Amino acid sequence: MIATINRLWRSPRSGSARGTAFATRAEPSVKSDALALPKPPEVLEPHILYPLNLPATFDRVACNLDHLTADQAAALRQRVADSGLHVEDVAKELGLTDDNVQQVLAVHGCDIYVDARHFGTPRLLTWEAKLRRAGAAPQLRKVSAQELAVLRQQRGAGQQQDTDLQTLTLARRLIADCAVLVASDIHILVREHHTEIQVRIKGDLRTVSALSMRREEGERLIRAMYTGLATVKAATYNPLDVQDAQIAGDALPGTGLSSVRIVRGPAYPVESGGGFLVARLQYREHHEGALKADAIDAAKRLDLRTPKAPGGEFKLGEMGYTPLQVELISQLLRRPMGVIVVTGPTGSGKTTTLFECTRHQARLFPQKRLITIENPTEYPMDWAIQLTTESERFPEMLRMTLRMDPDSVLLGEIRGVEEAIATLQAAATGHQVLTTLHVTDPFETFSRLVMLDHVRLAMEVIANHTQIIGLISQRIVPLLCPKCSVTLDKASEPLPDYMLNAMRSWGDLSKVRVRGPGCDHCHGQAIIGQQAVAEVVVTSEQLMQDFIDDGVLAARRNHRRREGSDKPMIAHAMDLVLAGRLSPVDAEGSVDAIPMREDL
Repeated sequence: MIATINRLWRSPRSGSARGTAFATRAEPSVKSDALALPKPPEVLEPHILYPLNLPATFDRVACNLDHLTADQAAALRQRVADSGLHVEDVAKELGLTDDNVQQVLAVHGCDIYVDARHFGTPRLLTWEAKLRRAGAAPQLRKVSAQELAVLRQQRGAGQQQDTDLQTLTLARRLIADCAVLVASDIHILVREHHTEIQVRIKGDLRTVSALSMRREEGERLIRAMYTGLATVKAATYNPLDVQDAQIAGDALPGTGLSSVRIVRGPAYPVESGGGFLVARLQYREHHEGALKADAIDAAKRLDLRTPKAPGGEFKLGEMGYTPLQVELISQLLRRPMGVIVVTGPTGSGKTTTLFECTRHQARLFPQKRLITIENPTEYPMDWAIQLTTESERFPEMLRMTLRMDPDSVLLGEIRGVEEAIATLQAAATGHQVLTTLHVTDPFETFSRLVMLDHVRLAMEVIANHTQIIGLISQRIVPLLCPKCSVTLDKASEPLPDYMLNAMRSWGDLSKVRVRGPGCDHCHGQAIIGQQAVAEVVVTSEQLMQDFIDDGVLAARRNHRRREGSDKPMIAHAMDLVLAGRLSPVDAEGSVDAIPMREDL
């Protein structure tokens, strides 16, 4: 971390007429007087997580942060020794504010996590007293055994990678440089092995290439911002909870900031220490940023670059989507706002399709932010912040997500009325939302939503083509083995008459085949693979008016007759049937009963 700071800011910066005074302020340095903590009783050690060393005693840190003079620090030590009071309380007697004390504690870094079953035991209290006599100010945090295991894995057994003064310096200077560039947001993304920092400037995200960090360094930077700089925050920093905080502009003099609003919490992969922090920079009225030369210097220091886009091609075509369907979906993914719903039963490949859509979107717009809310996370997405929540907390999590500066949001599934309403509200606030719904037909999406709540989700409310912009329905069908599949006249069991009559309305049946006995080519399975069959609907004002005036059946029929509309899903399945690639039995079993063509 020190090397990072030295690389970024090798020399002091001169202030500009518009205020980079904070950037030039000399930062105090902690002297090399690290404090080794007394070891806890051996029987207690498996049930706690603590730092082996601290950067300095509480009074020394307070002195180095210019909250106390050397004489006051000495007086603090003596008063604590004479009275037996906690050092934090005595510090307040000497004039430190609550915020001052929190800043000292953040740098001091003596947070101790204790299994709730051992919290308050005589052994723990005796060890706490010993720590205080050594000059530490331990902050005991009660956690569950599971939370303790996660924290131990994140920080390494017995190793507490907490905030130090150098990290606090980095946090301040990062914010100061972003303020010079009039950035609106800072995103810190802690991945499994590394940390990525991005800033949003003029609407686009840029990666801070100069800050290359390991995972644990990113954790320390987040902690520094939250506990060391924030003036309004929860009493306890909990890595496993989503928490809000705010940094007052007065804590960042010369930046032109009125405040910095923070939301932070765990993110995929949580078990490996994944997390995030998003900071919204709010400026004082009439703030225009620094002089051009200072802005150029700040941009060079941060080395801003376009975020890396995922590789590869849009794979929906390989999955079975037709060229028209790929084109329609590409149009939808370029829209800045509105809900796109992928429908189908369990096992129909909805999640895979969403993954491909978001990956393609990230290739098109790497400068945009996607946030996902899933339960559980199914596909890792390097281009997204991935959150997990229980169904009952979905609306709350979505509201929090909208404070995390997203451009688009992926919601794993709409299961209930509150989730549906929250999804539509997210789109109404100017975000694109991708989600799934368990209905068998894309047009039945509206029937399903109305069933959830006839008042709040009435057809007149939801049938808005600027709100629900697209529907995608799909199934996965098995493809016949070309070696052992057989024609209809050689089938072991004849097809029923109703199916044959319906099939004849679609065209020539000479190439239609059904499953054979299996062979070496297909490993005895009679099929060689799978593909998707789908229907893509781009909603329109006329479609929505049909829903309101005439209902789902008429709206479906009228839409399919309009020029440029996609065919029904069963029609795409019948194309495969007539080509001899899909058995009509499998088409009926996987998609729907084969209708008379003129009935569609």
